[in-house]
Amino acid sequence: MSIKLRFAVCCLFVLISFCFVLGRVAIGSHGQTPTAPQPTATPTPQSDGFGNVQVLKGVRDLLPTMHFIRASLGVRCDYCHITETGKYYLDDKPAKRRAREMIVMTRQLNQVAFNGRQVITCNTCHRGSPTPISIPQITTNFVNTTRVEPFEPKPPALPSAANILAQYEEATHAGSIGSARLGIEIHRAQLINGGTGQARVLPRAEVMKTDVLADGERGVTTTRLSNGQTAPIGSTGTRVWILGANGVQWITTGDLAQLKRKINPLLVLRVRQSDFSSMDVSGEETISGVDAYIVTAIATDGSTEMLWFSKRDHLLIRRTYFHSTLLGLEPEQYDLSEYKRVGAIRLPMAINASYLDDQHLGVLKRLTAIKLGVAVTENDFEPPTR
Repeated sequence: MSIKLRFAVCCLFVLISFCFVLGRVAIGSHGQTPTAPQPTATPTPQSDGFGNVQVLKGVRDLLPTMHFIRASLGVRCDYCHITETGKYYLDDKPAKRRAREMIVMTRQLNQVAFNGRQVITCNTCHRGSPTPISIPQITTNFVNTTRVEPFEPKPPALPSAANILAQYEEATHAGSIGSARLGIEIHRAQLINGGTGQARVLPRAEVMKTDVLADGERGVTTTRLSNGQTAPIGSTGTRVWILGANGVQWITTGDLAQLKRKINPLLVLRVRQSDFSSMDVSGEETISGVDAYIVTAIATDGSTEMLWFSKRDHLLIRRTYFHSTLLGLEPEQYDLSEYKRVGAIRLPMAINASYLDDQHLGVLKRLTAIKLGVAVTENDFEPPTR
């Protein structure tokens, strides 16, 4: 990076800090002040349920974008919105209008400094706080010397990704998992007083037992609907369907790979080098007391993943998928624990799925029964006829 470009980037970050004090930011050499479109005097709700959308017009999946903002600032929805049914569109709270200005600002920063690439996000400055902290902390773990001293230990050499994957396969034989029937106990959040200003959730308070028939990319199980009822849902490997009150509906929008993982939890365990265009060991981290190697990977579809493998027993203990949203990458995280051996295969008995909006979507699945090598046919994964 040239000195001039470095200087320009530094100036832009200084301007970010000023914007929170002065309520504006100068972009480029013309001293322009980005302003969000002003709401009309009487905002009108729209029929799609997302009324008064101004700077995020045309966003197909608006809720993940909202969750990205909420998680970046470490706040609840009511920080910006009137959280009652039919009132989310109102502009009564200054924070909502401020959020529009910040979205415009990050777009302009990315355009000017990074050629439109999505580098600056809400989380770049906020890091889980409504107020960015611009002053460095005095207390850090860094040794304040001008250079690396000869007596300082060198960072340990990291193994190759291929070696880590081979050890994982030897420890689990996960690549040998074929067809299986699973008994699963699902713990998810329970919504209380939904649609009102007193809405809240009780994490892991709702418990549901179900069965899963799985075979590779295919799977079939039941899911809980928003009305509290259950419905069959399945994946043929290439398509996803759900059987509702009006018959079979083929799901064609949204992240189908994520839906497949929700249907068939064993998909999280499958780590094949052929599914990735690149895999690199990027570092080390301790997860819940377990020392692990971090593998950063680019899937063949261009998406990014991170995987954590235990140093001690080579088991996969965490896997995070990253989904692109308008404002940044949204993580989908799986924590795997309580491994047990089922025949020649070691499987986690607890799979905890976490999302940015964890209290609404987070799910803990406990495997209560496992039968491997069950006989299956293609019709087992097709929607039932009735």
